[in-house]
Amino acid sequence: MKESKLDSSEIHPKIKLLAGGALGITMMLLLRRYPGIFHDSILYMGQGLMQRSPEIFEHDLFFAHGSQASYTIMPWILGKVFYFASPPLVMLIGAFISMLLFAASAWFALKALLPTQQRYWAWLGALCLPSIYGVVHIFSYNEPFLTSRPLAESFCLLGIGWLIREKWLLAAASLLLAGLFHPLQAIAGAAIIWVWAVGQDRRWLHALWLIFPVSALAYIGITPFNGLLQRADAGWFKELTYSRQVFVTLWSVNDFKNLGFDVVVLLSAWHWLRGRFGGWCLASLIGCTIGILASLLLVDHLHLVLPIGLQLWRVHWLAHFFSLAAIGALLLFHLRAKDSVSALLLTLTALLAWGETDWGWLLLAAMYVGWQFAPHDSRQRLGRLLCWIFGMSTVLLFYNHASNEYHWFKEAHFRIDLYPFDRRLLVFPALSFGLPLFGLLLWERCGSIGKKLLLAGFLVPAVAATLYLWDARDSTQHIMEDAAFQPDIFGTSIPEHAQIYWEPESLIGVWLVLHRASYFSPGQLAGQMFSRDTAEDGLQRENRMMPLMRESLGCQDEKLNVTERVRCHISDRSMKQACSLNGGKRPDYMVLSYPQPQPYVGQWAIPDPVSKTPAITFRLYRCDDILNFRGGSSSPPVRR
Repeated sequence: MKESKLDSSEIHPKIKLLAGGALGITMMLLLRRYPGIFHDSILYMGQGLMQRSPEIFEHDLFFAHGSQASYTIMPWILGKVFYFASPPLVMLIGAFISMLLFAASAWFALKALLPTQQRYWAWLGALCLPSIYGVVHIFSYNEPFLTSRPLAESFCLLGIGWLIREKWLLAAASLLLAGLFHPLQAIAGAAIIWVWAVGQDRRWLHALWLIFPVSALAYIGITPFNGLLQRADAGWFKELTYSRQVFVTLWSVNDFKNLGFDVVVLLSAWHWLRGRFGGWCLASLIGCTIGILASLLLVDHLHLVLPIGLQLWRVHWLAHFFSLAAIGALLLFHLRAKDSVSALLLTLTALLAWGETDWGWLLLAAMYVGWQFAPHDSRQRLGRLLCWIFGMSTVLLFYNHASNEYHWFKEAHFRIDLYPFDRRLLVFPALSFGLPLFGLLLWERCGSIGKKLLLAGFLVPAVAATLYLWDARDSTQHIMEDAAFQPDIFGTSIPEHAQIYWEPESLIGVWLVLHRASYFSPGQLAGQMFSRDTAEDGLQRENRMMPLMRESLGCQDEKLNVTERVRCHISDRSMKQACSLNGGKRPDYMVLSYPQPQPYVGQWAIPDPVSKTPAITFRLYRCDDILNFRGGSSSPPVRR
């Protein structure tokens, strides 16, 4: 009788692979829970709605003068899918699929670059460590909401995986798909891929000859290449500076901190890890440097229109991906070399670089780099002491993080629906990366029976709990999204051609709930870098609404006591300026969350899930009624 190839007491390799994948994806989903239709996913939803109902949205500020929707196939896809399923359901399922696709693509690329265990640590680093890049409060790769960015990023990583495997046609197809979904992310990824290709074969330098035909097209005036010779005029440029991610000189200390730390990690990975992965780290560093310097010259200094739209600083997304993967690979490299001091130093440097300190992390980064070259005797004598110091420092940093989060959780009256205390604890990088590594360590130390117990008693319940917790929309967001396509929700009919202003800002309320065009929202200005007309029209509308918006911010001031907050409202003067017939386009209706003295035509109360009392009440006002109103206060609300 033949002996079985796999002992019955052992775990099948495919089960091991599934368990490892489930562990990483579970942690990723716990860290990046679904916030609902949020951030730029609102704009993509709007682009899909425009495809579905152009007669309603063609006069919306975001679409009236053209938008970036013409550069991506995502709106067309969403427009088709919206005929068969509601936008909230599509955006939720789409976000989940895009995150799984990114995890799979990241594994596909890293599998070809690193040996078995090292690739898993690198994969966990890429999924579980902070993915913020560029202007760190705005952008991150593998976003937990649906846009075309993570889809383009996934196809870029697939392209890299195929390139390493020398499957040229599949690589080209993957990069083409990336460009179809989000050309800016694809161009940024292609820039680093080109640097890597030059390192493999200098003949790729001949691609630089493309500068001459592109310059000729720019000289002739062919769109969009003519933007390479056109400078944004002073008025347009001033409006563009509100989108500070476009201008590297407007980045904050935190943004440069993140970028600087990536430089240190990529150089360290290139020096210590070498091989294919080290080569990609070096290519990422060179490509990122070229892209950001080009952005500084062409955008910040020369103000050229086409480079403003291309946003070459986006090369940072792929450099940051390789940096986070490199952290995982470097930690395993140091631990295998029995160099715990270097592993702890790298961890502590990362915590400070991603934390609230400014440049203190540079000292630790210098210690991390210098420790590699310290005499062997010195390392032996100081190693244990430094391990204790750096280990305790990490614990103290976590204690500080947990204390801060507990303070805000207490301010939210210990309501997990108002402040996600569990997720806020998990985002501490040493914890978010350490927990799956601890699971990996347990798996490796257990026998076959222990592994089966871990699968049944821990991993399966963890996956189930994660799927349950992943949809982290708050109650207000849930109610807003569940009310999709209800233009009569205020109890009155709103004409299809109407333009509506919603304060506080809510494109979800106008676009999704009422299914009408929005008169003005700061979010609609996202397309102004692609269209001067959008910037001009947006400025006129913003000036009209500015007094109302300022008074609204005053009413939201946390320093107001309960009585003042209840009495606070927008002045009659600001209301009438917003609805004035002078100065071009005006809103037809306004939705406000304040009890105005002017008559409203309908209201919609959203209840608090705990107290069951109205958490917020929106009232619909008709501009014609506001202009005819002759009573009430003409003074702005009293504020401290």
